[in-house]
Amino acid sequence: MFWSSILEKAFDKEQKEYYTLSSRWAELMPDQVLAEPKAIKVLDMMTCTIEDSRGISKGDPLATFDFDINADEVHGCVSGLAAWFTSNFKSRTDEGGSSAPELSTAILLSTAPENGYTHWGQQVMHFVSSIPLSKGETTRLNGSIELTRTKENARLYNCRINFRNSRRKTGQDTDSVLMQGAPLEHIYQIP
Repeated sequence: MFWSSILEKAFDKEQKEYYTLSSRWAELMPDQVLAEPKAIKVLDMMTCTIEDSRGISKGDPLATFDFDINADEVHGCVSGLAAWFTSNFKSRTDEGGSSAPELSTAILLSTAPENGYTHWGQQVMHFVSSIPLSKGETTRLNGSIELTRTKENARLYNCRINFRNSRRKTGQDTDSVLMQGAPLEHIYQIP
């Protein structure tokens, strides 16, 4: 029995770290997104460099987020963050005006949940503990994201999320805090 309990603890810890702290491909439904999305990286494909595309640095001003979630408008709990991409295939002729209108039409590809199924889906980073929502209160989630390629494989990324949550009565000023959580950091591997 002694050996069994040692193995169980080690196994449980390994499983929790692997399954919780690895992002997962998911096909989210629009009602599962509890806050307005925020762009954390914007690349102009006509001017970006290889270095620009390597990830999201800690000091990047876009790499911060601040979400307010009104529990009177959505139900459940906040169980993680989701990520997807949107690409605008704007023609070079769009900038200066094109003499051929068919060339100036931009094509938008979005893998956001409200656009239905794509094989890209979304990447979900689950929190170790979910954050409950309470009627009559607004939960704020704010923090930063850092995304770096792994040393072992340039196609894999590590995602560091630092955040904290707070709660206030809905309708009150953001400084009227009822509860403030401790700062948390999670590091995920994104395949």
